[in-house]
Amino acid sequence: MFRTYKRFTLALLGLVLWCVPADLCALTAQEILDQGAKQNLGDSFRIALSVKTFKAKKLLSDQVLWLMARIDQGAAHIFVDFDAPPESKGMRFLLLVKDGQDPKALMYLPATGRTVPLAVDEPSADIGGTGLTMEDIQGFMPKGGDAPEIVREEALDGRDCYVIRVKLPNGAGERLLWVSKNDLLVVKSQQVDSAGTVKRIFRVVEFFKTDQGKEFPREEEILIPDKNIRIQLRQDSAVFGIEIPEGVMDPEKFGTFNWRG
Repeated sequence: MFRTYKRFTLALLGLVLWCVPADLCALTAQEILDQGAKQNLGDSFRIALSVKTFKAKKLLSDQVLWLMARIDQGAAHIFVDFDAPPESKGMRFLLLVKDGQDPKALMYLPATGRTVPLAVDEPSADIGGTGLTMEDIQGFMPKGGDAPEIVREEALDGRDCYVIRVKLPNGAGERLLWVSKNDLLVVKSQQVDSAGTVKRIFRVVEFFKTDQGKEFPREEEILIPDKNIRIQLRQDSAVFGIEIPEGVMDPEKFGTFNWRG
C-alpha cells in the first residue's frame, strides 16, 4: 500500500471548471479556462467526494475524502483528507502548486505519525488507491507544451461547445476539452496519446442546480478503455468562498491539525 501512496501526485483539483456567461469573442482558449477557474471555483473551496473504482462490473475500491483548496495569484494550496475506508482514514496529502515551478507534495501516514515528501514527476501515478492521476486534470491546468487553442465547435449532450485542444509536453499526445458556450462548463475531456489512441475520458454525467440557478456537476466518471476501468466521482457537498484554516495548509501541521473543530 505504501508504494502506491508514495507515487501520489496532483489530480483532484480541476475536475470541474465554471464561468459565468461572458463575451467570448475576445477570449482565447487559455483565458476561457482561467476565467472558469477564477470566477467559479473562487479563491477557496471545500468538497466532500466519494470515489468508486470499477473493473468491468467489479468494485475495486470505494473511498471517501475531503478536498480543500486555497487559490492565490499564481499559486494553489490543496489539502486532501481520507475519511473512508478504515485503512485509509486519517491519511492526508498537502500539495503546493506555483506557476513556473514543479508542484510539491507531502503525505501524512497516521499509522506512523510521519510526514514524507512525494515524487510528483509521474503523471500517470495513482492517487491513494483511487485510480485518479495527474493526467485527469492536465487539460485544466496545462503545464508545458503549446498554449490551448479552440479547434472547432460541436454539440454534446444538448449543449453547444467549444472544443479546446491542449498539446501535452514532449509530444506525448493531447487533451481535448468540450466547454459549453453558454456557461463555460467543461462537460467532457479526453486524453489522446501520440498514436491517436484515446487513453482516458472524463465526463459529467449528472448535474444539479444551485439556489442561485447555476448548474453544478453532481457526478462525473472517468473511463480508461484499455484497462476496462471506470472511476465514479460523486460530490456529496461543495462550499465555495470559505475561509480555509491555516493549519491544513501548513507543511508542519497539516497531518494532525483538527480542521473539523
